[in-house]
Formats: sequence, structure tokens, C-alpha cells
Amino acid sequence: MKNLHQRRLFVWLICLLTTSFLFAQATPQLIGVGQTPNVKVTTSNTQAGTAGENTISNEGFKPNNNAASRFLQQASFGPNYKEIMALSNTGLEDWIEQQFALSRGLNCVQRVTEITDIKNAGANTPDGGAWDWFWDYAFWEYSMTTSDVLRQRVALALTEILVISRNSGFGENPYPFASFYDMLLDNAFGNYRDILGAVTRQPAMGLYLTYMNNPKQDTIYELDWAVWPPDTLSRQVVFPDENYAREVMQLFTIGLCELAIDGTCQKDANGVDIPTYDNVDIAEFSKIFTGYTWANPWCEFGCSSTDWTGDITQNMVMLNNYHDPGSKTLLNGHIVQPRNPVDGEADIDEALDNLFNHPNIGPFIGKLLIQRLVTSNPTSAYVARVAKAFNGESHYSNQRGDMQAVIKAILLDDEARNCESQSDPNFGMLREPFVRYLQLVHSFDLSSPSGVYRNVMNTITEQFGQKIFTSPSVFNFFQQDYQPIGPIEEANLYAPEFQITNSQSIAGYMNALNNWLFYGNVVDDWGWGYEGSLDYENDRAALDFSTEVTLVDNNKLPELLDRLDLILAHGQLSQRTKDVVMAVLKEMPIEGYNEENTNFLRLNRVQMAVYLIMASPEYLINK
Repeated sequence: MKNLHQRRLFVWLICLLTTSFLFAQATPQLIGVGQTPNVKVTTSNTQAGTAGENTISNEGFKPNNNAASRFLQQASFGPNYKEIMALSNTGLEDWIEQQFALSRGLNCVQRVTEITDIKNAGANTPDGGAWDWFWDYAFWEYSMTTSDVLRQRVALALTEILVISRNSGFGENPYPFASFYDMLLDNAFGNYRDILGAVTRQPAMGLYLTYMNNPKQDTIYELDWAVWPPDTLSRQVVFPDENYAREVMQLFTIGLCELAIDGTCQKDANGVDIPTYDNVDIAEFSKIFTGYTWANPWCEFGCSSTDWTGDITQNMVMLNNYHDPGSKTLLNGHIVQPRNPVDGEADIDEALDNLFNHPNIGPFIGKLLIQRLVTSNPTSAYVARVAKAFNGESHYSNQRGDMQAVIKAILLDDEARNCESQSDPNFGMLREPFVRYLQLVHSFDLSSPSGVYRNVMNTITEQFGQKIFTSPSVFNFFQQDYQPIGPIEEANLYAPEFQITNSQSIAGYMNALNNWLFYGNVVDDWGWGYEGSLDYENDRAALDFSTEVTLVDNNKLPELLDRLDLILAHGQLSQRTKDVVMAVLKEMPIEGYNEENTNFLRLNRVQMAVYLIMASPEYLINK
């Protein structure tokens, strides 16, 4: 027997040495996991989801539970347990296609109007008018009742690129935000050129970036009575407002420097970034964005709306008498020739086409969307692949600006899906506070007995300073190239979300978690009767921990933590973190002095587990 073992060991060693020798003599060729050069695979089924090349790439595999959870935390506001299980039995691209096929949910403008009518017809506070928090209610109801989760996630990302904010110029009116969000939802799966056109014509953007009632260049004269006969003197030359002209280039399309396809700035002979535009270009583009006014002004031009509620939801109209009639020299030497008669809309379309066809827009917008959905520091190769999808140069689409192709390229890219990325210290992103909140309520099925959903989201604004459409400036809550001082800056990496991370927002987040979980104050509904109901308690929303409560006994705690790890952190919790959470939970009693108290204590264990996990670094950094 001893000789037999020795012979087996000898044979094994010979095989090992032979294999090592053979691999040392030839370079291995990896096929699969995105490495498919010169490889063709054909299948009998030619549908997109079963394309031959998917057989040897990770796109052809159904995700396991952790992979499904990870995907849904990038493609939505966060999954519940059932959604994770469902996706584990569905291909990722099939799920995306199903989301593309879903129709829009409720219309936010219409919902704000309905809320206004209900509010003003009620006996509680019939004070007339619409208030900004009616928009909050409409957004919340949309988020909690509709299943087009990918559309909503992309629309939220777009609100942080194409920024308007209630912190500037809109007073208490809810309609600018309802209308703008409806527009983004309508176009999220369309073409970026259409998004650019719709944004440019939105009165909310016209007001926010001050090109509503923007006049052509003109000269104001006055009479000089010091001479006789009186002479005419030039008093003031009025130039068009340059605000939108600057921001549509810097923030919405091409950025500040000429980009390679991989998103890196191109340099001149002195190693300096080559700028995409200068002040002359801004002045030329400012001539383009002249002549827009309200849909129904009470005077021809320069006046306010006749109906602040209705006109803010309609596209601005062009008054050609106030549009600059001359030629405009745009980027790459393109000249917008004078039109006779003047046609401001045609000028704007030509200018937007000039920006849309600039080589920068694919890598610029592609990288911004990657940062909002997947990782703060995508590799150059990742950006290049997404940029090519934007340019219509991928197997997803041959149409430039196709948002569906861009979304697929981002979410299905090997860098986003490969498990190896999770161990890469450069991969991942700090979850935005607002997204953390939305994940909590979606992951644990927030609901109310009456089915009413209303939330002004006041606590989150106060505690950590982020809520949809509350950016402090057009540059969003944080800038894409923000570098916190320390290791991230030293490594020349970016961490945008850390720009709003400080002692106040960290403490605020922990306080908010405490309030949501232990006190049950998950929403700020402000308590007035809604939808014809004055039964406040019947409208009170609560998280559903009914399954988790069954797993709080000491012998089931590992199962509880595994479940919460899957739902919240897609299996990324370290054993050390789990051990800490386990130790805390075991110190908490679950046997009370009566049934009601026992139920309270058991729920308390679940709440503490969620609290600690959502405060852990493995959760906060979504990899």
C-alpha cells in the first residue's frame, strides 16, 4: 500500500511538472470573460439574449443570488429578496429588455394637479394654490408604486447631470420639477440628442440657467441734449446671457478638455490639456439661445408667465424677432448661416447637432453615467467601450446616442459584472445618501394599510443634505472629479460622493437610520388627510420585517445575517463585520414579559442588524 501511494504521488508530480513545462513554452490564450478576439460562436437561436458570443462571455450566464443583488443595486434603487430570487432565474440582458418594454408609470404633473385639487377641496387646510412638497408626494408615489425601476434609476442619474434645483428661482411651485422629471422619464430610454433638445426647451431649465427671455444683442440709445440739434448717443450695448451657452458645453455635452475615446484629456505639445471651447465660443453659442419665452406670456417678450402652474409644463416658444439673426461660428469651425426669414428653432437644432456630433460627448456622458450607476473610477477601457456604444459602434446598436445601448454597455460590461472587480481597491463608489434611503424602503417593502404613499422627505434633507432637485448649484451635489484629501487624492482617484460627506452628514445619516428603524418614522407625511381619508394611522407607512423576525433566535442568526447581507450588501459583508453584528444581537433579549413585548424585542433585533449593516463600510462602499 505504501508503494502504491508513492507511485501515485510520483505520477502526480510528473504530470504537474510536465504541465508546468508545457505552459512555460507557450503563452496561454484565454477565451471568454470578455476575451473573444477572432472567436465566432453561432447558435440556432438568433435573439439578442441568446447571441452566440454570449456563450463565452459573462452575459450568457444567469447570475447567482449575490450577483443578482449586485446588479439590481446598480440598476435600480435596491432589490427586495423576491426580486433577487427572480433575477437569479433570468438573464441580465433579458431583465433589461423587460424594463425597456415597461410603460411609464403615473404622470407626475397630473399627479401634482390631483394632489392640489384634493388638498384644496379638503376641510383641513383649504389654503389654495400648489406647494413644492406636492412634487415630493408625486415623486414618492411614483417610486413606491411603479415597476419601471431601471427607468427611474437612469432618470435620477440624469437629474444629477442635467441639473435644475428648487434652491433657485422657483419659489414654492411644484410643477417645474414634476414636468422636468416627466421629461427625463419619457426620454431615459430614448436618444441623448432628444434629451438634449427637450432639456433645452424646458422652461424650468430656461429659468434656472437664465436664458428664458434672453434677447438678441442690441444697443440702447439716448439723446444728447448738450448739443443742438440733439444727437443720438449709444448708452449701452446689451449682450445675450451666456449662462446656458457655457453650461450646455461644460456640463451637458463635451466638458472642458478635448477627450480621447477613453475619456482622458488630450494634451498639446507642452503637456497642457487642450480646451474644448473658449470665451469666444461661449459668446457665439449665447447668440443661439436667444428668443425663447413663456408659452403664453402676457406681453410679447420679457414678461412672466400668465399661468405659472400651466406654462411651466409647456415648452418655451421662440419669438424670432428677439432671436439673433446673424451667423454664429460654433465648434470645429461650423458656421450657422443667417436664415431668411429668421428661424431660431432651426438655429438651436443646428447648434445642438454640433454638440451632439462632437467626439467628446460619448466618453464625457458615458463616464458620467458610469460614475452615477457603477463606479467612481472606471478604467479607460471601460469608458472607451461605453463611448463606442454611445457612438453607435457596439453590438447593442448602430445608432449614435442610443440610451438603451449606453445603459446596456454600462451595466453589462465585464468591469461592472466581473467578480474580480469587487476585490479591486479602485472599483466601486460611496452610495449616495438619497440612494441609501430609497434602497431601505424598497428592500423592505414600505407600505401603508390604505395604500397611500406620501412623503415630503424633509428629514433626509435636514440630516444629510441630499434630495432630488435640491442641488446647491448647477454642478450637482458633488463634482465628478472631486478628490478627498489623503489616500484617494494621492492615488489620483476620484470619490465624488465624498464631497457631501462630513461630520454633519455622517452623524445625520446615523440619526436618520435610528429614526427610520427604531422609531418607525420612515416617511415625513406631515399628517394631513389625503385621498379623501382623514384616518392618519391607516395611512402610516411601515417597513416589512415579517420574514426577518422569524430568524432572530440565536441558532438562526447566521441565516438572518446572510439574508440581510444578500439584500443590502450583495454578499460583501466581511466575517469580522458579521461577527460584530452577531455579538451585538446576542446581547439583545428576545423574550419579553408578554407577547406584545416579545414581538417588540424580536423586531428590535432585526432593526439593530439592519442599522449596523447599513452603517458598515462594506455596505456604504458599493462594489
